[in-house]
Amino acid sequence: MVNSLTDREIEILKLIAEGMSNKEIGDQLFISHRTVDTHRTNLMKKLDVQNIAGLIRFAINNNLV
Repeated sequence: MVNSLTDREIEILKLIAEGMSNKEIGDQLFISHRTVDTHRTNLMKKLDVQNIAGLIRFAINNNLV
């Protein structure tokens, strides 16, 4: 499933799993917090998870953090 993610999605997923907010991620990657939110929503759909905890669980299980 990881191979279905873009490099940017993986990068954002790692930062989410590290506990960063949308604003912090946006500031670090020089994108808006709304763009981060869109990536997060797309990640949740692609990975079929319902919340941030599911994203973090996926990141841990796939050795992304």
